[in-house]
Amino acid sequence: MSTPFAIIAGVGPGTGAAVARKFSAVYPVALLARNPANYEDAVKDIQAAGGKAIGISTDVSDAKSVKDAIAKSQKEFGDRCAAAVFNVGGKFVRKPFLDLSLGEFESGWEVNG
Repeated sequence: MSTPFAIIAGVGPGTGAAVARKFSAVYPVALLARNPANYEDAVKDIQAAGGKAIGISTDVSDAKSVKDAIAKSQKEFGDRCAAAVFNVGGKFVRKPFLDLSLGEFESGWEVNG
């Protein structure tokens, strides 16, 4: 049986990295950002602290890119995702990440241009 893992999308030097570090205390984490420079330090910090982390260059405005990131995460950690955090700007929607409609999901990157 695979170990549950967490996916954090929108990792940068602030909130996304902090959320990733918190989750990494319990779960392996997949850190998603367009630019690898945004997640590289967090991945190194988590691994240095004894956690498991991978960084995946992902454009969350592209469905194929997101699907590829999920596939890479599952290849690395297995198919049991315990949590998915979508830390990308947009309108506030209060519901689980995986329950977002395509329109609600898309609003996250429309704000960021």
